[in-house]
Amino acid sequence: MHSEQILKQYLNELKLQVSDSLNIDQEKSFKKQSGQSELILISRNVGKINKRNTEQQRTIVVTSENLYNIDKKTIKRKIQIQKIFGVTVSRASFEFILHVPSETDYRYKSQENRDIILFYLSISLKLNNRDGLKIYLVDQEDLQQFCLHQKTTDLQKQIALHPKTKLLFLYPHDFQLQYINMLNQPTKSLNPNHKITVLFMNDKMKFRIKLEDFQKNAIINSGSLSKIFLINQKNDRQKIWALKTIKSSDIDIDLMEFFLKNYEIEPFIEQLELCIRQTDLIHFFFKFIKGGDLFAHLQNVGSFTENQAKYIIAQVGMALQSVHEKGITYGDLKPENILIDEQGYIYLTDFGYGKLRVYQEYKKQQNINFSVEYASPEYLKFGDLTRMSDWYSMGILLYELIMGISPFYNINTEVTIKLICQGDLHFPKGIPISIECKDLISRLLQQDSSIRLGFSNDFKEIQAHQWFQEIDWSELKQKKKELPYIPNIHESVLIQEQFIKLEQLCDDEKGWY
Repeated sequence: MHSEQILKQYLNELKLQVSDSLNIDQEKSFKKQSGQSELILISRNVGKINKRNTEQQRTIVVTSENLYNIDKKTIKRKIQIQKIFGVTVSRASFEFILHVPSETDYRYKSQENRDIILFYLSISLKLNNRDGLKIYLVDQEDLQQFCLHQKTTDLQKQIALHPKTKLLFLYPHDFQLQYINMLNQPTKSLNPNHKITVLFMNDKMKFRIKLEDFQKNAIINSGSLSKIFLINQKNDRQKIWALKTIKSSDIDIDLMEFFLKNYEIEPFIEQLELCIRQTDLIHFFFKFIKGGDLFAHLQNVGSFTENQAKYIIAQVGMALQSVHEKGITYGDLKPENILIDEQGYIYLTDFGYGKLRVYQEYKKQQNINFSVEYASPEYLKFGDLTRMSDWYSMGILLYELIMGISPFYNINTEVTIKLICQGDLHFPKGIPISIECKDLISRLLQQDSSIRLGFSNDFKEIQAHQWFQEIDWSELKQKKKELPYIPNIHESVLIQEQFIKLEQLCDDEKGWY
């Protein structure tokens, strides 16, 4: 395979692109001095620190074959990737050293670019069949003592300068999280709560995370296992997230880590941005959705038109389908767990991050916090929770969106359970609803899950129902459809008070430790 194809394929696997931000690939002078098969991975400006401790402006270019040190447009040095032994990295400053045995080392400094350069260097090493990027991690701010500025043929003399710390190996596929967590682990910590482990990071180009970088502002909502906070980045108040903190004892950690490792952004599922473990707590940072939850909108409008409900349910169905394909039963569908954005598109929330549930037909699950009126009869009778329970709940949701109330609602919970288990479904007179919609609701609310719509082929079977015949599924999934229900949300207003009610924090809730 051609080298360019190999590089593109590997970057696609890593979900990255070439990062030639200085457009070195367009420089004729560089092209003349580089190999024809050579491909640029990254170009960045850095400070080079010489033996007199003077910082000079330089450009680093990492290619598929070499690393270049460039002064303006002049290549001062070209180092074969194969010759780079490793790097020394300071946790206390932004300095780093490139160690090149039998040649001179390079000492650099860059607050913005150090970490991303090292990431792409690990990629180049991988492409050259090297065994990972070797890293010495040290606490000294000034790395002069570890840098050999004069060329020597005495390899032992050079290696003797290397830090007397453990040599670590980082590989491109897990470079980011390992690197972040290396920098986050202090050598001496008076308080174990200050130790954090980053489990997931959606932004591939972010390499430094501290809880102190974020500020809690208010409580958005309270769930069965946690409160949901509105937080922002301290140095940029416009960057906001929804934070959910859960005790690790309330999570299947192994299953959660498996889920995070295979995480992909889905169009109708709340987007996870960051996940941090702090001793016995797990912090989930989600993209903030301005419209709040569907329950607030249902309260505001009383009920939705059948056409509005159709597009909401279509999105919910696609979201549940993607959850089921990952082997998970959602298990808690209700309006409070559906968020809605400015364009009317929905996002499932509160799934998989509280109690991840492995989907297995008719497997009994314990400790599920259901809203009783959305619980399936097989769960209430036998404790059976499967994907068919999700389709039952979607039938309840569809009924409530149009009627304004769930079909088996009663102020007395015991009565609600009895009504669900009896399964006597009635449609109020005076509320317009099509025969096709009634049929879909009735087939989703079948008592016997084995004859419930969706049993044979999951959501594909439901999609084929006549009620959905006008929907262009591809257009909807790509979010190109102008939806029949668009919330009245002012773009300039950050928090929509008619849909999101903020609660003040108590003193204990403001901090992280």
